[in-house]
Amino acid sequence: MLKGMQTDRKILLVSAAAFLLLAASGIASGDPVLALNLTFIGALIMTIPYSLYRFFEFKRIRAYEKEFPNFLRDLAESQRAGLTIIQAVKSAAKSDYGPLTLEIRKVNNQISWNVPLEKVLNDWSKRMKKSRIIVRSIMIIQEANKSGGSIESTMESLAGNIETIKEVQEEKSSLLNQQVIMMYAIFFIFLGITIALLKFLIPLLQPQGSQSIAGIFQDFNPNPCAPCFSSAAPECFGCGLFMGVSASLNFGAPQAAESYYRSLFLVMIMIQGFFSGLIAGQIVSDSVSAGIKHSLIMTLSGFFIFILLIKAGFA
Repeated sequence: MLKGMQTDRKILLVSAAAFLLLAASGIASGDPVLALNLTFIGALIMTIPYSLYRFFEFKRIRAYEKEFPNFLRDLAESQRAGLTIIQAVKSAAKSDYGPLTLEIRKVNNQISWNVPLEKVLNDWSKRMKKSRIIVRSIMIIQEANKSGGSIESTMESLAGNIETIKEVQEEKSSLLNQQVIMMYAIFFIFLGITIALLKFLIPLLQPQGSQSIAGIFQDFNPNPCAPCFSSAAPECFGCGLFMGVSASLNFGAPQAAESYYRSLFLVMIMIQGFFSGLIAGQIVSDSVSAGIKHSLIMTLSGFFIFILLIKAGFA
């Protein structure tokens, strides 16, 4: 079943199956805390492998694009020396182009098996379909080879254009790194605000004391999830999630206001960190996949800092 599928789809399918299995096992156990823990682990299994694969795939494509102009220039030089394009590829296959070397050797192997050049280039274009720069360059090479003429000048021009595009991308990334720093600053400011709210807001919500909100308003309940303690209504799903988070991390009794707000703020921090990281990757590299590393840094650092401060009694 998985034989003809792409690697990213295989990873996504297997990860999703693992998530569903763990979530179903947790629900079948009847223990809300166990169900939440298994669902959380399943969510990590579903997102992290696929996200890491996409990130490393993104880095691999960028490495290909970096070396591709050198390959084109070597082809152009070989053709100026009197070699045909097929002979030029065979000569280039002996050189080192970093991660791109393996792909060039695949092309050379197909040519040595007398596979038509057009089919070889089409197959290479399919393997490189995640890189618009390389795919378009291969299409131009195909058209130039069909029309004849000075292919080497076309390759020189392609190499120069690709390097110009990469320089512009690098300049853009360096300029936008300030935006990434700002995203990190916003995230950690948000983390600090949540800690401050827990530190100073929660005491005002306690029922003891005439200066507290609960002491002034007799009917005020500091825990919005109080009506859901003994209810399994669909609208109580969110409260069930927060109570599960509280029980899993020992944030206190489910009925306590601090338990609810600690769980609420932790979930908010995780969501903020994950999507802020993806946005940072999109801003700098025009790719959500490039933001995976930022998402992992923000979510993991936010999670551990928050838990550490809670356990240390700062909030």
